[in-house]
Order: sequence, then C-alpha cells, then structure tokens
Amino acid sequence: MGSMFRSEEVALVQLFLPTAAAYACVSQLGELGLVEFRDLNASVSAFQRRFVVDVRRCEELEKTFTFLQEEVRQAGLTLPLPEGALPAPLPRDLLRIQEETDRLAQELRDVRGNRQALRAQLHQLQLHSAVLGQGHGPSLAASHTDGPLERTPLLQSSGGPHQDLRVNFVAGAVEPHKAAALERLLWRACHGFLIASFRDAEQQLEGPVTGEPATWVTFLISYWGEQIGQKIRKITDWSWVRRSTS
Repeated sequence: MGSMFRSEEVALVQLFLPTAAAYACVSQLGELGLVEFRDLNASVSAFQRRFVVDVRRCEELEKTFTFLQEEVRQAGLTLPLPEGALPAPLPRDLLRIQEETDRLAQELRDVRGNRQALRAQLHQLQLHSAVLGQGHGPSLAASHTDGPLERTPLLQSSGGPHQDLRVNFVAGAVEPHKAAALERLLWRACHGFLIASFRDAEQQLEGPVTGEPATWVTFLISYWGEQIGQKIRKITDWSWVRRSTS
C-alpha cells in the first residue's frame, strides 16, 4: 500500500505486440491509467518518430473542434457534455472523424463568408437608402430633381464659353468621426469650388463587421468642372467613404 513518502510497488515488464494490435492495446492500457511507459528511443527526435503524423492529425483535429465549438457558441447553442470518459478512436475511425469535421468546418466557413457578404451588401443598400432619403436643403434638392445626376446645366445659355459648364453631384455617407476632416480636406483641395452639405442620418445603421448600431453622416456635394470632380472622387475614395452616386 502506497503512502505519502513511498509509492506503491511496481513491476517492470516488457510487451511484445503486433503492429496491427499495438494501437488498440496501448489505448486500453492508457484508459486504465496504471501503466507508465519508458522511452526506449530517447535519442530519436520527435520529428523522426513513426507517430508524428498521428500527432499532427490530432493537432489539426483539435483546431477544427475549437473552431466548431466557437461557431456553436456564437450561434447561442449549447452542446451536451459526454457521459463518462470517451475512449480513444481507432485509426480508421480517426480518419473518418477528420473527414467529417473538415467538411463541416468548410461548410461553416462558407456560410460565414456568405453571411458577411450579405451583411455588407445590406449595409451598403441601407446607406444608399439613407442618402437618397436624406434632405440636404431646398436649393440642392431642387437642382437634384431637375434631371439626372451630372446632367443639369449650370447656365442655360445656348453658346459662349460656358456652354459645357454643368453642375455635378456626389452623394454618400461617412462615419461621424471622419466627417469634419473630410469637409476640411474637400474645401482645401477644391479651393471652395463646391457646395457641400453634411447631415446626420435619421436612423442608426448596423456596422457590417461588428453589427453594432451606429449613426452615419450623409453628404451631398455639388461641383462644376471635371478636374474638381476627379479630386472629389479621389478624396472620398481615400477617406473610405461609402459613395452612393457620383
């Protein structure tokens, strides 16, 4: 009988097992928890041993199970705990489990990617709707309803140097903390040759990544001249602005 200062009596034995039955026998001995194995190949590195492929397979399975568990947790579901200790699967069962879990993980990755793409498209459409439904003053709204975008003439003259001078519009949405910087940058880059209107959106929109509601700022910029328009489009693209029309 063992005590605190002395272990139980043990016996040193040597087992000779056929290769086909070695996995099952060692697994059963491990389940008993009464055997301690000695390493007879201490000089051989871990990468040169026969079981390194099985260890790597188990590591990949652990990563896959962790991913599946996280997806189940995010879905608000709970997995029932197993009753008792689960025995180690046989090599052929391990391959089947690996194939099944890889298939499920790939399906979940595809579903998650499609969900993120749909959420981004929904967010983009909501921004477009917010921009179109937001009023930016009577003068801009009146000029906007006179005809298609970038088609309204600034001067109704039939000839002269201002024949091709037209009013163009760029509308979009930007995050609140970028609105002031965007307005200053537009004013400095275009030297005031534009009319910009910034207003908070009436409804909060969910972010495409976090899903948390946030208030966006819609803007409507009227300008004239192709060079000014190129500057405005470059600035809005660089500022990560969701532009709905240009």
